[in-house]
Amino acid sequence: MTPYERQIQLEITMAGLGSERFRVRYEKNMDQNRASQTDSGLVLVKRAITPLAEAIEAFVDSVYSGRPGPKAVAAKLIKGMNYGAVSLIVTRVILNRLMSKKAVGYTTLARLVAVGIEDEARFCKFETEHRDQFRLVEDRLSKDGATEAHKRTVLAYAMGKYNVPWDRWASTDRLHLGFKMIELFCDTTALAEILTGADSADKDVRVDQYVVQITEKAAKWVEAAALKGEELAQFFMPMIIQPKPWAGLSGGGYFSNAIRPLPLVKRSRQEHRRLLEGADLSVIYDGLNAIQSTAWQINPEVLSVMRHLMSVGSGEVGLVSLDDIPLPDKPFDIDTNLEAAKKWRWEARDVHNENYALKLARKGQNDLMEVVNRFEHEPRIYFPHNLDFRGRAYPIPSLLHPQGTDVVKGLLRFSEGLPLGDDGERWLAIHGANCFGVDKVSFDDRVAWVEDHEVLIAEVARDPLGFKWWTKADSPWCFLSFCFEWANRHTEGFVSHIPVALDGSCNGLQHFSAMLRDSIGGVAVNLTDSEKPQDIYQRVADVAMAKLRLIACTDAVVDEMQKDGKPTPFDRQRWAEGWVHFGLNRKTTKRPVMVLPYGGTPRSCLKYVQEAVAERIKDGQEHNFGDELGKATGFLSTLIWESIGDVVVAARDAMAWLQGVARELSKHNRPLMWETPSGFIAYQDIREVSSRRIDTKLNGKLIRPRLPEEADTINSSKQATSISPNFVHSLDAAALFRTVYALFRQGITSFAMIHDSYGTHACHATKLSNALRSEFVEMYRGDVLTAFLSLLDTDDTDIKPRPPMGTLDLQEVLKAKYFFA
Repeated sequence: MTPYERQIQLEITMAGLGSERFRVRYEKNMDQNRASQTDSGLVLVKRAITPLAEAIEAFVDSVYSGRPGPKAVAAKLIKGMNYGAVSLIVTRVILNRLMSKKAVGYTTLARLVAVGIEDEARFCKFETEHRDQFRLVEDRLSKDGATEAHKRTVLAYAMGKYNVPWDRWASTDRLHLGFKMIELFCDTTALAEILTGADSADKDVRVDQYVVQITEKAAKWVEAAALKGEELAQFFMPMIIQPKPWAGLSGGGYFSNAIRPLPLVKRSRQEHRRLLEGADLSVIYDGLNAIQSTAWQINPEVLSVMRHLMSVGSGEVGLVSLDDIPLPDKPFDIDTNLEAAKKWRWEARDVHNENYALKLARKGQNDLMEVVNRFEHEPRIYFPHNLDFRGRAYPIPSLLHPQGTDVVKGLLRFSEGLPLGDDGERWLAIHGANCFGVDKVSFDDRVAWVEDHEVLIAEVARDPLGFKWWTKADSPWCFLSFCFEWANRHTEGFVSHIPVALDGSCNGLQHFSAMLRDSIGGVAVNLTDSEKPQDIYQRVADVAMAKLRLIACTDAVVDEMQKDGKPTPFDRQRWAEGWVHFGLNRKTTKRPVMVLPYGGTPRSCLKYVQEAVAERIKDGQEHNFGDELGKATGFLSTLIWESIGDVVVAARDAMAWLQGVARELSKHNRPLMWETPSGFIAYQDIREVSSRRIDTKLNGKLIRPRLPEEADTINSSKQATSISPNFVHSLDAAALFRTVYALFRQGITSFAMIHDSYGTHACHATKLSNALRSEFVEMYRGDVLTAFLSLLDTDDTDIKPRPPMGTLDLQEVLKAKYFFA
């Protein structure tokens, strides 16, 4: 079988990760002793499908036995279908969904149920219109002994081949059908129940939201089945040949009809597609094709270590423990001590929730390893990519891809190995130090750190399971991968496979500082050269601490007139003294600073400061605020927010201006669109969403779930709060694509790109470093804020002039060693 034929077979398998087609087919599988090929949750399916099928048939008969006139939508949609098949689909969709969640929104689940039934109706139409072809495919599959799941995937492939038309059911009709099927399922099987959020097991659900939840009796069956529950949707996996190149707004990535044609831009509106059709996307196409044509492979040395630690199940280094957290001991007087009983129930509920999260994490880990097992011996695997509405590139496969967690990234390496060359060893050392967490010092100090720890690194490579020093790293699996390479770098014929990554320094603020030539912010985020990397989080902490010291040493007296809920000068002085004693560090300010360009607010700042303070107190840090800790933390948060503004003034100004433009255009019901320096057209059109109630009965009780409906008017508030993060994300995407485009023209073909983290072979790291700087400078030679207005209809609007430019010389970026480091 050729690689192309193997890829087509793989895509057919991807398309068929769903449920069996008919109840009778399921029973045939059971009679032929094929139950071992399914999960234990099918015991529940077998128990449910017969009574549910009878209930569905009785429902349709009752609707059509009445007087003439309009019929219930749900009955009209399924009349004439095989009710056993409908029952099977409803049961599998509900159980598959509830296996992975404590509770699922009633409306969400109704949509999924209806989509599954509609797919069945579509296949029935295929059988009716192409009976001979349908039977030919089924006969061949039966002779091959194919499973029902595989049969379904091949039928999907054949249906695409014969271009069978299908008019999709209306979304409202789908909901009517889904609600009724869920109602019948709950009534007849007792496997699930419909509750309000206040009564559900999921404390994160709104109290007034209707959810569907597995009953306690069925929970143990669902948990057992969850690990191998099949999803009805397509499951995208890596490819074993280079993905189909993108040359238009759809059709890139996978090759066969088994996979529906993928769009270049996910979930794009029609107006957005029209704008993209008229744009020059040559940089986007070439850059995206270069990224997805990068050949990868599973790192066998890392995989061996990971498999062993998974088998032990201790939950080390990002892996999931095999053991549940034990429940707290019941109080001896639980029957008489109401307060103790209440406390125990809350603690037990928290443990149950944590154990449920562990079960889901185990399932995710098992699913990941199933994909890894499938591809571990492939010499080359590829990850097709597409874009979001801002132009950011994302892998299409789930679970295993280069933008995954440290666990996932540690498993992957470039398929092509290259010699280190003149300076590759230095860059490899810098990468190793970065992975361990030694990244706040100069490059020379990072190299020196690796050299100083040479013996430890070699011991890790020799015996990673016996010598676990590597587990202390910030990114332990990527560091382990580095240790194997570093220990072998001087062996004969050595070539390097791991991506060496260069990360932006608070990249969102780098973009804002560049667009307004902000000399203060630019220095803080390493747009200028320095002997060692600047730490903007520590700088904000230092500014805040200086403010605290000034307040603490300023004389203040109690002013009773100011006791109106706001802190008095005396309060501020006392709290400032307390915080000076407590101390500030970069961890306290990191998240408020990091999220600022992505829509950070005083409220989010307060949340992150509270979390940082609570973590330090939990770790044993003492404080003297007593019952005033909450108020004192609010005071500190306000001071930190002010200090952020002192360090990154221009970013605040740019964000405020962008938000003003969004609000002004929203008054005229006009969306936002802008061309990025890569040629991509970004499009933001967040509509108002109204909701109306759909009445349905359950157990004789009328309940009214809400159906969200998008309005024709733009949501001014969300447009304003979203524009800053979306604008800066579109710019970091543009910088990435320009960099890949430039490097690809230099002959580099291996890329590990994650938004503001760029990676390639160690021998090419210098070229990468030079290209990302030159492209960043080039894209900000113009005025991107003024260009932002070029595609917008600003007639009859009152848009303020953009913020003034500062004095930062962008050419400094070309010499800034720690711009990306």
